[in-house]
Amino acid sequence: MEATTALLRIAARFSGAAAALVARLGDETPVAAWGCDLAAAQALLRVVRDEPASAKRFVRRLPLQLRDGSAGELLLAVPTANADSSAMAALAKEIAAACDPAGVPEVSSAFEGLTEAIEQLGEAVALLQVSRDPAVAPIVLSLNAGFTRLFGYSSEELVGRTSQALWGPNTDLERTEWFRKRMSAGESARMVVELAARDGTPLWTEMSAVPIERAEEPLVQVVTFRDVSTRKQFEAALASEKRKLQTTLAAIAEAVVTALPDGRVDFMNGAAQTLLGITMAEAYGRDVHEVLHIVDAEGAAIDITTPVGAGPEPLRGEGFLHAHQGMLDVAYVASRVTDETEGIVIVLRDITAEKGRALRLSFEASHDPLTGLENRRAFLEQLAEAIRGAREHGQHHAVGFLDLDRFKLVNDRFGHALGDKVLREIGAVMARVVRGGDMLARIGGDEFGVFLSNCRLDDARRVAEKILAAVDAYRIEQNGERLSIGVSVGLAPIEADTADPESVLAAADRACYQAKAAGRNSIAADVAWKPEPGVPKITPR
Repeated sequence: MEATTALLRIAARFSGAAAALVARLGDETPVAAWGCDLAAAQALLRVVRDEPASAKRFVRRLPLQLRDGSAGELLLAVPTANADSSAMAALAKEIAAACDPAGVPEVSSAFEGLTEAIEQLGEAVALLQVSRDPAVAPIVLSLNAGFTRLFGYSSEELVGRTSQALWGPNTDLERTEWFRKRMSAGESARMVVELAARDGTPLWTEMSAVPIERAEEPLVQVVTFRDVSTRKQFEAALASEKRKLQTTLAAIAEAVVTALPDGRVDFMNGAAQTLLGITMAEAYGRDVHEVLHIVDAEGAAIDITTPVGAGPEPLRGEGFLHAHQGMLDVAYVASRVTDETEGIVIVLRDITAEKGRALRLSFEASHDPLTGLENRRAFLEQLAEAIRGAREHGQHHAVGFLDLDRFKLVNDRFGHALGDKVLREIGAVMARVVRGGDMLARIGGDEFGVFLSNCRLDDARRVAEKILAAVDAYRIEQNGERLSIGVSVGLAPIEADTADPESVLAAADRACYQAKAAGRNSIAADVAWKPEPGVPKITPR
């Protein structure tokens, strides 16, 4: 009764039942059963016949006539509600034939009902006769209308031929060989492979094989075919776009790192690997914060991933990156791919050299290249800021105009090289005297300016005296000669009524001219200054 058991198993699976059995009417013992032992089958029969109304809720009963002419029925325990009635009737007919005590019918007749059953299915299904020898190709026993719609083959064209009729020029033969070996071993199998329709059209197909359990030969597999061409095209397009994206990212100069939603590194382009000193293999799967350690100016870590989820706008900023070659200035942009479920993309740009150039240009724009002191432009900007402070907050500042004495003699006698050396050294000498909050600038050839913050003219005079003393002590050794130079200083105040930087500097220049006229190496103040009693306006040295 092996064929009967196999058919009962098919009927149970087709209808979604947990168990199936055949019994003659009035007989307490089933003729055949699947999914339950003899005791359970007998108990089910008693319930069905003693309480038919109750059993109707969980047992489907199909009448049949056995081959010996006796009446019987097929019982399906707990079937689903959507099993096709006509298909089940065909199966019941085959089961009844298999239960004939006179003998088990041939396999071909037993599968007539199964063929009718698979015909009702919407998917493409074929029955394949499989040899135990995996080298022998399976033979098509039957196929349904769904198969014909998918591949274009009719039963007359394909039944009796090998399944290799479906192979196309791009079919993966290694994959199909694995599939055939699984079927020959009586095991289930599944694969996705490119097949060919009758007209040669390539079809990416998902094939699923389920064996029919039978004791006798030949082995039969029920194979379902599903067209997945659209899915494969989408996957191919997606893979192509991903390759294009990665190629593009690999070509750009900026460092690009992509991370999954949980923060693990998914991709790094070549620029990122170079910048961070780490390979893609070493970074893949690690937490992005381990790979990208960025801090602010105070050394606090910057999280460039968490704030991205706060809104649609990308996170932009600058910081310091811990790289293998040391700390680097970087600009970063972090943004979601589309939303928080698809990870983030982080773009880094090394701006260390850019920052260095900017600082150098800024320094050069505001400093004298010979002495390293601030230049005239920076000095006037400082005076403008001081004038605003005097007007808005009543502050008092002072400006000094310093002109070197006897410097032309050094230039004419020993050349400009020595003159440049003297300017550098004199600038350093005077800078040591000036207070920390003040500014010393070179504003001309041998002319300097000094801004004295929060300093009235009386106090400014005392600072100027220190500058004179420091310059007077400076000596030049050249060709066995020992030379000295001096400096004349003109002072002017910055008050609330000061007009502008140029005017206060001009006032200090006039005072310096007075100091030179008084004998050089002296200090003078603008005529608007009212000295304290006993303090002369011009102090010769």
